[in-house]
Amino acid sequence: MANKYNYMAVIQQHYGQGWEDVSEYETNSQYQNFEKSGSFITLPNGNKRERSLIAHDLAEYRLMGYPTRLIHRKELKQPVLS
Repeated sequence: MANKYNYMAVIQQHYGQGWEDVSEYETNSQYQNFEKSGSFITLPNGNKRERSLIAHDLAEYRLMGYPTRLIHRKELKQPVLS
């Protein structure tokens, strides 16, 4: 059975007039997204790990200097008309 809802992680920034969506990512019902970014971080033990796309994009948006946050959104799916 398909999910009744669409689940998304949304990056928002505050430009002075309120929070605005800047990026949206499909997730599962636990708000997990398994897309990888292609960039790596070095862990304290020296191992490297690939960053998730959301973590990478969130860090990039924070470089712009505006307040930035990650929220989770759940929307009812639109019925498929046949």
